[in-house]
Amino acid sequence: MINNQIKSKSNPIYKEFLDVKKSSSKSNLVLLEGEDLVNLAKDKKCLLKTCSYEEVDYGVKNFIFSNELLRELSSFKSLPKVIGIAFYKLSDDVKGERIIYLDGVQDPGNLGTIERSALAFNYKDIVLSSDCVSPFNYKAVSASKGAFLDLNISYTSLQSLKEKGYKLYMGLLDGKEVTQIDKPNGKFVIVVGSEGQGIKKENRLLADEKVYLPINREIESLNVGIAASILMFIWRE
Repeated sequence: MINNQIKSKSNPIYKEFLDVKKSSSKSNLVLLEGEDLVNLAKDKKCLLKTCSYEEVDYGVKNFIFSNELLRELSSFKSLPKVIGIAFYKLSDDVKGERIIYLDGVQDPGNLGTIERSALAFNYKDIVLSSDCVSPFNYKAVSASKGAFLDLNISYTSLQSLKEKGYKLYMGLLDGKEVTQIDKPNGKFVIVVGSEGQGIKKENRLLADEKVYLPINREIESLNVGIAASILMFIWRE
């Protein structure tokens, strides 16, 4: 038996971890599940504390929780060896010339997928509309496999980006086939819309170019995470 094991749900340390899982965007804290993400945060020097069912050493204070409390915190089917809290701050502004913009994307798995693809294809800026799922969502964090830690993620409007000189390429069914469009030069934004509604009507009016991925006619559209990934791959650096 471990003498200093935390077992109570009313324990303030456990409550802190639970609060970060539920909502961390205001405090710039994010919950990380599993050794891979915790090690990544440690390497990037943003890991603040950990919890586990046993003694572990990641260079920060570790708290030992009962298996029951860890299951409450974790979204995994099997119990992770470690769960951590890390600091992550959203960017105040865009920094690069190549941006992927998410207009109302709600599924955290899609956000995480897009973050991984953005990092893979050298899109260092992800911009979110105000109604997007939070990048601090623990499912998005898990799906990203830690990619978000190397990205500049911010919130702003498409109008603001257009005013800064970015050319807007929108993924729409009535657009030109992407293979028929020259690879963008200079500052540009790939815009993808929500899973149900797509890009908002008012935002479509801002498009400099509408692009379409040619697919089998038996399929109405692609999952937004897949579509965004393909577009970034085609127009990768």
